[in-house]
Parts: sequence; structure tokens; C-alpha cells
Amino acid sequence: MSKLLIIFIIVFVLGFGVIIVVNNQKQTKMPAKESAVEVRKIEGYLGKVLAGNSSPFLEFNREDYEKALKSDKIILLDFYANWCPICRAEEPGILDGFDSLTTDKLIGFRINFNDSETDSDEKQLAKDFNVPYQHTKIFIKKGVEISRSVDQWDKERFLKEISNYSN
Repeated sequence: MSKLLIIFIIVFVLGFGVIIVVNNQKQTKMPAKESAVEVRKIEGYLGKVLAGNSSPFLEFNREDYEKALKSDKIILLDFYANWCPICRAEEPGILDGFDSLTTDKLIGFRINFNDSETDSDEKQLAKDFNVPYQHTKIFIKKGVEISRSVDQWDKERFLKEISNYSN
């Protein structure tokens, strides 16, 4: 009886170890930020284009943001945290929304917010706009906030919000 119990414990421990190894391998295979996004460049901008052809949605960088501020475009700032389940859930809708736009009157930036990729420019931008937490979306025109949302968006909500400013 005791040999059977020892064999059972050994099989159980080995099986549990295999499960842990497999789960760790699955988690490390895909980087969180680029897993669902084809990274590309668009002429005139330095940052990675996450979505959009007519209206690009870019990873935030100070140079592209300054260029956008000088334009007549509406700017969407999407404060995103790679650890946030709401941010990750709404990302496909925002990406699909940008991909479906035909207007060139908008430019979007994904700003890292209190995550492992947040830089000092992104921290300052969040401070400038008094952003309390991730998944905050702010529309600005000529550097001035014109609208803000903290609700979770899907593609339809994204397109509805954009329609308020792209006419």
C-alpha cells in the first residue's frame, strides 16, 4: 500500500511540474504589446503604426506628438497599461476602428500609463492632462482637451466617438 502511495505522489508531482513548465512557455512566447499588432512605419512619423491607414494610431513618442499638435488634426490620446484587462479587452476594437477610418482628420497615440513601458514623456503627458488611471481616452485639438472618456470602448463605440469630431 505504501509503494502505491509513493508512486502516486511522484506521478502527481511530476504532472504538476509539467503543467507549470507548459504554462510558463505559453506566457513567454508572445510579447504583450506586439502580439496582435503588425508593426509598421508611416511616412512622416517616427513611431510604430499600430493601426490605421488614413488616420494612424501610433505608439507615443514626443516628436510625433509635437508634429500632430502643429497640425489641424484631432488627436486621440489612449492611456494604456499592458497589465490592464480593460485596456487589453478594448484594444482590438480601437485597432479595428482605426483600420476602418477613411478620414485623415485624426491621429491617435497609445500612451503607456504606469506600466513597465512608461517613459518620462508619457508620465508628463498623463500629469499634464490630469489622467487618474489607464483606459482614459482624451480628444484634443490644438493642444486643448475637447472630450474625455473612461468607459470601455469596442469598435462601434470608437467609431461613434470619432464621428463627433471627424466631420
